[in-house]
Amino acid sequence: MPGEPGATIRVRVPFVDVDSSQRIHFTAMFRYFEVAEHELMRGLGVPYATTLLGQAFPRAHLSCDFRGAISYDDELDITARIAHVGTSSWTVAFTARNVSRIPDGVSASDAPLVAEGKMVIVSMDPTTERATPLPEELRSVLERARQDH
Repeated sequence: MPGEPGATIRVRVPFVDVDSSQRIHFTAMFRYFEVAEHELMRGLGVPYATTLLGQAFPRAHLSCDFRGAISYDDELDITARIAHVGTSSWTVAFTARNVSRIPDGVSASDAPLVAEGKMVIVSMDPTTERATPLPEELRSVLERARQDH
């Protein structure tokens, strides 16, 4: 959302992302996190698709803690924000709120928290497959975004 430190996307949980009990399959949340992460990077002016093309950015760590039930056809607001900037990596933190069952007059930001997680992304030279310092332009953008939070 413009003016906010981070990016929020809305996802309706499709049938393909649930198990036989119609609850979300755990792997789906990581895909939603990634969509929110890409929206965050586009919002920061460094979309992966058109910038930083000479670098690779593998994910070194992923985590997700489920805090509530997520079912087929629920609408989720997934928010991504920069949580930490290191020498050769940065951490994106995520929250997922279930906005499908909030009463009228209640803000989506007050919807029940159903999941939260983190993703550590490493700057890597694709030839050597070794970590490299973050490019200075990227570091600067990430630091500003972290401080705005």
